[in-house]
Amino acid sequence: MNKKIPIVMVIITLFTINSISLAGAETSMASPLTIASNLSNALSQRNYIRINGVITQWGTTDVKGALQTQARTSTRIDLSTNQLAMATAIWTTNTSRPISTVQTKQNFTYIFYEARLTNASVSTLSTTTAGTNYFLNGTWNVYTVISNITVITDDEGQITNVHRSADTSVQKVYGELKVTDNGTKFTLAINGIAPLTGSVFRSVQRQVQFNPFKVTDDTTTNAVTREDVVQVIRSYGAMPGWGNYDANMDFCGHFKIDIANLSTVASNM
Repeated sequence: MNKKIPIVMVIITLFTINSISLAGAETSMASPLTIASNLSNALSQRNYIRINGVITQWGTTDVKGALQTQARTSTRIDLSTNQLAMATAIWTTNTSRPISTVQTKQNFTYIFYEARLTNASVSTLSTTTAGTNYFLNGTWNVYTVISNITVITDDEGQITNVHRSADTSVQKVYGELKVTDNGTKFTLAINGIAPLTGSVFRSVQRQVQFNPFKVTDDTTTNAVTREDVVQVIRSYGAMPGWGNYDANMDFCGHFKIDIANLSTVASNM
């Protein structure tokens, strides 16, 4: 039996249904009120920005960490705005072991912190004669995580399993992210903790929406490709402080790159 026939029939059916819907739309007459409403909802401007930075200071304490932000701002003809923003900061005071580090065979305890934006209030990109800066504020979940990592090896010393037990606490607080000095430096000020500061190593602005599931730095396409899947595979099993962990790949937010994150990227190809 030719298995391509059912697939072809499905495509033809979907095309027919869409054609019928379009035909019906062409024969219907829109009222002046509907036309006016559609015009007022039309977009006059749309901007996307992506910022990646290195966190180096927590108040006066030296730290190692990373900042990631993606934001969209759209303006309609009636001057109303619609904003959507995502941001994550992850850092540790353990300067001898970065958040993203090589795999080791020794057991260890690792303390790290994460601030994750849960509700954005204002996302503003401003361009003046002094340069381009960015402001973002809203409610953040701030996590304190104490991880106990147990690395299991076989008789030949090869890693066979990695176990993690974690003690996690979280608080919901207000915070502000300011990117200044023509987009080269940032400060994340969160209520109740010392400010986080550092430098920006990537800032991209465009009119086309960023794909949140694209984890590589490939700027030639916005589509998820095989290279994005390969990138997640290379970090598979990683956790903060062990195995090249990257919060940009942790879509589930459980501080580990696993099958859920891999399947999320693969399913969006």
